Amino acid sequence: MGIDTPPTVVDLYLRLSDLRVEDLNSDGESKGLVEHERLLRDRAGQLGWTVGEVIVENDMVNGKPKPASAFKRRKIRLPDGSTVLRVIRPGFTRLLDRVRQRRSQAVLAVDLDRTVRDPRDLEDMIDVVQETGANAQSLSGSLRFTDGGTDSEITLARVMVTMANKASRDTGRRVRGERLRQAMHGQWGGGRRPFGFCGGPPPVGAGDPGRYVCPWHGGRDCQSGVTRVEVEAAVIEDCSQRLLQGASLRSLAAELRAGSVSTVSGAAWSAEGLRDILLRPRNAGFMVYGGNILEGVVAPWKPIVDPAVFFAVRDLLTDPSRRVGPGAAPRWVGSGIYRCGVCTPPGVETGRAVTVHVTVAGRAPRYTCKARNHLARNQAHVDAAVFAHVVYAVTHPRAFELLAEPAPQVDVEGLRAQRAAIQQRVKRILADELRGLETREYARDARREAAAMVAEIDAQLHANVGSDPLSPLVNAPDPVTAWRDAPLADKRVVIDRLMTVTILPSGRKGRGFDPTTVRIEPKHGLGAPTLG
Repeated sequence: MGIDTPPTVVDLYLRLSDLRVEDLNSDGESKGLVEHERLLRDRAGQLGWTVGEVIVENDMVNGKPKPASAFKRRKIRLPDGSTVLRVIRPGFTRLLDRVRQRRSQAVLAVDLDRTVRDPRDLEDMIDVVQETGANAQSLSGSLRFTDGGTDSEITLARVMVTMANKASRDTGRRVRGERLRQAMHGQWGGGRRPFGFCGGPPPVGAGDPGRYVCPWHGGRDCQSGVTRVEVEAAVIEDCSQRLLQGASLRSLAAELRAGSVSTVSGAAWSAEGLRDILLRPRNAGFMVYGGNILEGVVAPWKPIVDPAVFFAVRDLLTDPSRRVGPGAAPRWVGSGIYRCGVCTPPGVETGRAVTVHVTVAGRAPRYTCKARNHLARNQAHVDAAVFAHVVYAVTHPRAFELLAEPAPQVDVEGLRAQRAAIQQRVKRILADELRGLETREYARDARREAAAMVAEIDAQLHANVGSDPLSPLVNAPDPVTAWRDAPLADKRVVIDRLMTVTILPSGRKGRGFDPTTVRIEPKHGLGAPTLG
């Protein structure tokens, strides 16, 4: 009586270098990968192998392509703390793990080039098949390991992967050279259209050529990455100015999520994504290569923002001392702005901010102290008192006095160089502290002094490039309506500009809201309204 030999389980490995949305069929699957899988299943049947798992490296994630190159490397950190460059392909790792665990005994792929192009990956595969005696084949015949691989099979695979690796490097070198040539000549290098600029007219296909026009401009005269999309350019310009006025990235991103202008990819707006857009040198008409601005090269597109505005935004967003709070965007005008009167006695400039908490059991939102739960004031009543002060100021006959005086001309380049020098000095002091050459107290005082100096420089720079956040209110035909309709981020900036709001403890309970428990100190000379 013979012993039945268990069937050989084979895993199918599929990968495309560049999966695109237009390559998908009606089921949301790649047309090419579907055909490749069919061919691999046919080959498995011819060999008498049973298909175990189909591993698709380049797949769709949340309806979007997720590329998986066999050549491009990323920097990763090893357990010992060192960093190395490695090709990251979870599907390939899973393929080898299944063979190593003997859950499959063979691998089928379209081609060796589709499977490995990094010699390290090939050596990992050779180790696994030699250890387990597995088989590997490709439809093209370029990949073949028989029962762990013969010497000639392994040698041939090493030679072919080395040549493929060289071909990839040659291609990368040519692409980089062409990108540099294009950048030096002020030419757009192509790729996904950047936010603020159209992607050009689509290729003319069969049928009515009149349908193949730019969705933004309705014609075929626009240029990809060069012709502006005005509604998106307005977002960049508006967010740049309001960021310099004091609005936060989170607040601006929250407004954009609620608006009608979407990102290029269709993903939801985030503070991180908005930051990346505002930091692009192309916004100011600069050409970039390798992350560096090319001096003296003129871009073929009209700048969206003035270079001075761009540099001010960049200095602000890349400042290492800039505090970035995690979490969602503020939902209330006073959170992080109104002060706690217990934690912040009169005369103290740096107090603990008060945030709002939505209480349970159906109670109305209340402003409560961030540090300790010893204050609670009805949010609506507090905001109403604050809003009354804002309306009083912007409708005052002398409201024009609220507007900032025209900023004197300053040496922008000199101030920016001074700012950079201060930051470098702080870095040296911190490095000396780590080496024990400076005390912690000295480093702390140096950081505080540097922060004050940088803030003073930023105020001078922003005054020269930013617009006054009070101007839309003071100059509006109806300031009250303009205030009511202003975005939350702008209201927060205006309140912080016009007054200091402190919530005080109250000695009475259960008698309703007491307006005297909210101290509002104007930062201007127009006085304050009389509240009943």
